[in-house]
Amino acid sequence: MNTILVSSLPIIFMLHDFEEIIMMKPWMKKNEEYICVRFPKLGPRLVSHLKNTSTEGFALCVAMLFFMLGAITLASLWQESYMLWMGIFMVFSIHIVVHIIQWIAFRRYIPAIISSLLCIPYCIYGIRQIVNMFTLSNVLIYSLITSVIVFAFLFVGHRYLAKLIK
Repeated sequence: MNTILVSSLPIIFMLHDFEEIIMMKPWMKKNEEYICVRFPKLGPRLVSHLKNTSTEGFALCVAMLFFMLGAITLASLWQESYMLWMGIFMVFSIHIVVHIIQWIAFRRYIPAIISSLLCIPYCIYGIRQIVNMFTLSNVLIYSLITSVIVFAFLFVGHRYLAKLIK
């Protein structure tokens, strides 16, 4: 596996998430009403959640994911075993695609779209490497495993940890 590809994932992840952390609150203030009108069922719940999450609380959730991603990256490089790393890379790539879909649906700037668009070449390159190195069943299994882990971290982070910091 390409060492630069593997070791750069935590850096790319943080550059992407910096945009989300920095821009979320100002963007929310500016777009709160539009979100509720554009998405009448989901919008009010989303707005309420994001307004009740402090920047520091959101950053804590990102930090949890960063440390997990960093640990997986270091362990993968050290052991020269890339299955979990491949899974987390695929989850990150799907996350980037989700932001692009959100941007298309929202029809305006969303926090993370600039960095998401900049991440596309990195994700394409990584996916091409993964397709050449792993079987489809391994990609699916490890992507599912890491998705469950990431969603569990996000659930705990957003539900409990982010609320500790106001």
